[in-house]
Amino acid sequence: MARNLEEGEILIEKESIVALVAILLFSSTALPQGRGQRGGGQRGAAQESASATAALPFSPRDLSGIWLGRNRVLAVSEDPPPRTPWGDAKFNSYKPSYGRELGSAAAARHTQEHIGRRRAVPPAQGTDIVNECNPSGIPRILLYPDPVDFLQTKDRIVQFFQGTSQWRTIWMDGRSLPKEPDFRRWNGYSVGHWEGDTLVVDSYGFDGRSWVDHFGYPHSDDMRLQERYRRIDHDTLELNMTITDPKIYTKPWVSDPKRFKLLPKEIISYDGWY
Repeated sequence: MARNLEEGEILIEKESIVALVAILLFSSTALPQGRGQRGGGQRGAAQESASATAALPFSPRDLSGIWLGRNRVLAVSEDPPPRTPWGDAKFNSYKPSYGRELGSAAAARHTQEHIGRRRAVPPAQGTDIVNECNPSGIPRILLYPDPVDFLQTKDRIVQFFQGTSQWRTIWMDGRSLPKEPDFRRWNGYSVGHWEGDTLVVDSYGFDGRSWVDHFGYPHSDDMRLQERYRRIDHDTLELNMTITDPKIYTKPWVSDPKRFKLLPKEIISYDGWY
């Protein structure tokens, strides 16, 4: 059956079981405090546990560590921008398996949601290239609730995505983006620099076959992506993104803020990371 999302839930597939276990273990340390309180349980407990270390000292330019996305939906934003005619054609040609099932009562009840989140079909009938063992690509993989490890050196930052064992290099040595990439990559070609305590990453040279997110929103080979990472406390990393792709969208697509929580090493040691 199609992968339906109910209110307040996000889809977690088999490959994300490690992330789910991490959340549960992280939450268990604060469960006694959350009992009997409104909004308690696993989500509230995890937030309480995180708050116990959020005030610890940290360097805002040190993003190293393993971070877990804590976002309600797997989309760039609740309201995508209008599309060009070619963008519409690509959007309508894609058949995702995330969201509310196409034609279902749940889809009919939530007409306030964009159609992209109300058109899921069974995976066997879908066109998601991930189902053919292709990489998710950027920015889609950043939206999925699997841990991402930031490995930070003087001249580069490497993001290692646990769920699919993929990595991405962000060059920090002052180079510019190539005017014409040598070839198109699933994750594009990325360079970064610091603006104050915000890491700004500009990317170009994407493979146009990937999707922007899990709901089949398209992009072209000419998409440009800017990510702005800011560590707002010891435990929290915030990401804001802007997609510029005039072939597909009539204006830049600005994301909703995305939040990541730092995972303690004690939680992820069983998976062989440390």
